[in-house]
Amino acid sequence: MSDDHPPPPPRPTGGPGVTRFATRAGQRLSYESIGATDGIPILGLHDLLADRGQLRPLANALPQDRYRLTLPDARGHGASPTISGRACPISELAADALAVLDAEDLAQVHIAAVGWGAGTALGMALLAPERVASIVLAGPFLPALTGHEETLSMLRHAADAAEKGQTDRALDLYLGLRWDVGWRDRLAKARLGAIRRAAGSLAPLLAGTTEAALGNVTLERIGVPVTVLVASNAGARDRHVADVLTALVPRSRLVTSTVNGELGSDLAQALAGL
Repeated sequence: MSDDHPPPPPRPTGGPGVTRFATRAGQRLSYESIGATDGIPILGLHDLLADRGQLRPLANALPQDRYRLTLPDARGHGASPTISGRACPISELAADALAVLDAEDLAQVHIAAVGWGAGTALGMALLAPERVASIVLAGPFLPALTGHEETLSMLRHAADAAEKGQTDRALDLYLGLRWDVGWRDRLAKARLGAIRRAAGSLAPLLAGTTEAALGNVTLERIGVPVTVLVASNAGARDRHVADVLTALVPRSRLVTSTVNGELGSDLAQALAGL
């Protein structure tokens, strides 16, 4: 008699804003699931200092009778646990995301990742390639990939300030690099509040971001299709990261976004062919 068993069907979705938990290494990781239970499975990974709500516009932009969207809170964000230790490497964040897939009984997913979430997406493709069907990266933030020393130095200073409890200085260094000076004036109060709530985990997450975990040889091992979205008004630093990434990943393509910078629409357009 064969020991093979068919995989269990995916867990029914819970709906927008309904928090679920996956467990890994004794820690509860929060997430939500939206859309059709048997829909095309997509895992949405948010940016640093955001939370899973950042990707909810994607659910509104996709036909909910055709897609199933799973949105985790990365460790240190939302209702997921805070981080212990001086650094949280990409491999740990990737393993957390895989634990969420296990909790939802999802054997394989397409990934849509924003900014810093790109590291987790690529880490999943390296750690468990059989679980990843394709990847879409919107404005990937991968500073260690280009090795630009001025950028890495600023991020290390931001991590050091965060570790010392100098939250405002840490945020100004990090977000000033990402979004330029005056970034506070361009954000709603709710978004500013979410940033400050997650700022306690900034030091270990930035320390993990500056580690050279994704090098030339490593990225050449990624075999899934990767689409890199870059805004038409992106700065030189972001374009350089996208160029380097698409040069290294074998099955990658670079797409300039033209949907007025609306995150959900940008990603939905890139996922439309699934």
